[in-house]
Amino acid sequence: MTKSTVGELVVETTSGMACGFMDRGVPNWRGIPYGSIPERFSPPVPLRSARRVDARTWGPVCWQVPVGPRKKWAPIYPDAVESEDCLNLNVWSRRPGRPDPQPVLVWLHPGRHMLGGNSPSVDPWVLAAYHDVVVVTPHYRLGPWGWLYLGELAPSDYAHSSNLPVRDHLLALEWVRDNIAAFGGDPGNVTLFGLSTGASDVATLLGVPAAQGLFHKAAIYSGNADNVITLSDASEFANRFLTAAGSLADSAPDLARLDNVALRYIHGKMLRSGPVPYQPCVDGDVIPDSPLLAMGKGLTTGVPVLVSVTSDEAGMYEAVSSPKDVAEKYAEVLGDDGSTHEQKLEALTRKLYVEPAERLMSAVAGGGGTCWAQVFDYHPTLSVLARDPRLAHRAVHAVDKAALFHDLDGPLGTDADRRAAVEDQLGLINLARHGHPGWATYTAREPTAKWINPDLRDGHTIRAFRR
Repeated sequence: MTKSTVGELVVETTSGMACGFMDRGVPNWRGIPYGSIPERFSPPVPLRSARRVDARTWGPVCWQVPVGPRKKWAPIYPDAVESEDCLNLNVWSRRPGRPDPQPVLVWLHPGRHMLGGNSPSVDPWVLAAYHDVVVVTPHYRLGPWGWLYLGELAPSDYAHSSNLPVRDHLLALEWVRDNIAAFGGDPGNVTLFGLSTGASDVATLLGVPAAQGLFHKAAIYSGNADNVITLSDASEFANRFLTAAGSLADSAPDLARLDNVALRYIHGKMLRSGPVPYQPCVDGDVIPDSPLLAMGKGLTTGVPVLVSVTSDEAGMYEAVSSPKDVAEKYAEVLGDDGSTHEQKLEALTRKLYVEPAERLMSAVAGGGGTCWAQVFDYHPTLSVLARDPRLAHRAVHAVDKAALFHDLDGPLGTDADRRAAVEDQLGLINLARHGHPGWATYTAREPTAKWINPDLRDGHTIRAFRR
């Protein structure tokens, strides 16, 4: 049993007595452990404890390496403490212990499966404060600490090393099921939502049998279910990783014994050599089949799904790639047909983001489920990316994060920012509270989408998803 002492902001959970604090008038608990990792590359196990947990400071994030234009974006994750013991979560709830449980939102963060965690650019307080929902944000393993499958290199020791972050997600959701009522949340009404890689994690969990019943709605922002690789692909990458270790490690057990600095060194070396497949794999265990196939067979029939993209997703390449890189990516994906730079970006948006979103929604609908489409067509002035003049007026990948977590009554931002934020947040909250975001469903015959742009008139907010 769990119980809460509202006056002291102490909540008894299965993993300890969590002692929180008031965050701008909303009770908040940070760094609550939800599981433990017996040893590196092993599945997580539940943490059972009656000890007192100081839940007033952020818990550690997984060890990671900054990627991309790190100097410009370094402030996204200031003062983060890294640790392999990173299975902890945060909770915001206006009224813990309330008799009328409220919808629960569980956020999976972006970061290419390599970085991320608590960040000033994401403020879950907003959703709890303005919309009276309970918000949970878990940490989980990243990079080689989570995505390195060693079952082929050492079957007797690491047979269950596949999809460790997915196993972490499942354990976090089990913790929510068992404990969230004490925080005022409804364990029977959990909405899983994420952006970018976090959204792809949500899409993957839609196709994981063990996740069924642990969440009841899903919102996917610029993610897809296409990023699953084969077990042989995962094994091949593990072999390359071990080779890159050189004299630091000769075997999988050696990798398990390395200190974190050494493991991060190899991780960085792999990043410099090219793309790294830190991705879920079809392992016949946690993920027995392709998530898209599982959805098409009806695994998610009872889970309403909102799928959102931005109107200029690939415009992000303006900041992280050169025109030459864009041309090479375009040629790799679509061939070389003499298109202009802008035409290539538009085509890449469709090929890499819109079409995967369509495949996801078609799978959900084909399996008897219900889904809604949304296009975010605005760049909030408070987005971190708005600092870059090349991106300031483009609705590029991940800019909608600023709207999802925008402080509606705060002093920052413009009226247009607030209008876009209200639309974006209400779609999510309506899905969580009522089971639908508030507009027509997406079907193959009627592929419509809600179009979010504060300059559009109401009569033009529904458009064809396919362009």
